[in-house]
Amino acid sequence: MKKRRLEYMDMVKGIGILGIVVMHSTTVPVQAIFWISSFAPPLFFLASGMLVGYTGEPEKNGKEILGRKARSLLLPFFCFSLIYILRDILRVIMGISEIEEVWMGLNDMLTLWGSSVLWFLPALFLSECIFVFLRKSFGQRRYGLLWTAAACIMMTVLSFFANDALKPWDGYFLSERPLYALLCIMRTFLRAVYGLPFICAGYFLYEFFRGFWTGEKEIPSVGQLAGGIVLFALGIPVSVANGYFDFRSLIFGDMPVLAYLSAVVSFSGVLLVCKSCKPFRPLTYFGKNSLIIMATHIDFYFLYLGLNLANRVNEFIPGWNRVFYFVNVVGVILVLEVVCIAVINRFFPVLAGRKSKNKSAQSE
Repeated sequence: MKKRRLEYMDMVKGIGILGIVVMHSTTVPVQAIFWISSFAPPLFFLASGMLVGYTGEPEKNGKEILGRKARSLLLPFFCFSLIYILRDILRVIMGISEIEEVWMGLNDMLTLWGSSVLWFLPALFLSECIFVFLRKSFGQRRYGLLWTAAACIMMTVLSFFANDALKPWDGYFLSERPLYALLCIMRTFLRAVYGLPFICAGYFLYEFFRGFWTGEKEIPSVGQLAGGIVLFALGIPVSVANGYFDFRSLIFGDMPVLAYLSAVVSFSGVLLVCKSCKPFRPLTYFGKNSLIIMATHIDFYFLYLGLNLANRVNEFIPGWNRVFYFVNVVGVILVLEVVCIAVINRFFPVLAGRKSKNKSAQSE
């Protein structure tokens, strides 16, 4: 039986991807960027953990799960990586950049380190696969969930120690391309393990409150909304207390435990708020197409065009710039994304990890 789509989860992803766009737009204060960076990227790992529970992946065939995840995450990663590399080759031909940029792009693709924002796709793929493997290994016994959580925490703690042990050797690994590739491979795996607690927390959140998330048990919408706002607000001071967070570079602040705690609390708040509201179509639209937005908003120069327009507007009405600058930058990005999403979904669905409409119809 096919599971119905949870629209409030699409809204959650929509908020996450808008947060990432705002974070990269440089239109908000630095402290706000630090907080958004500690919340928006982990949100997708937490949401994925919930969906692993909702779809019952640990009970399904391992090869089937691996194939579906590879198609939805790794295939877009390699496709967009190749597009980035072709762009870099064109930049070299035009004399804008050096050939080293192309080599770095190839390295980032082959090691799964990921150029620019593409790091997110292999990290999520590996985190999900590791978690499902652990969950299947410990089985459906009474204490299987607890053993899975313990394994995730242990692996993550070891990964933090391993990453710290690698830092003094950075100069050595950067001396030769093969050594740098090896470093990228190791840190790609460490990054995925860093994401395991988020996947695990999302899975636990779903399993412990399964009836609520599927609609079998309800809480008054006003209570959900109020609780969500409170939880979301509580996550902010925890994140600020933890300091700088950068998932891509494996920087989890002064106290990594607080990084995980703030992300889970804020995510839970957003989740409750979205579940208490009727589906808001723009958010569900952006949430469903978050992968496309993630891969294109910077490297397809949408951000550059938004900033360029906002700066030109500033030349004509400088007194109003504080009001319009944010709207100009983010607005231009989202308008261009709507066009990009339509084109990719219509003509190049493989870029989003989807089957073409013709193939989908044949499989049915």
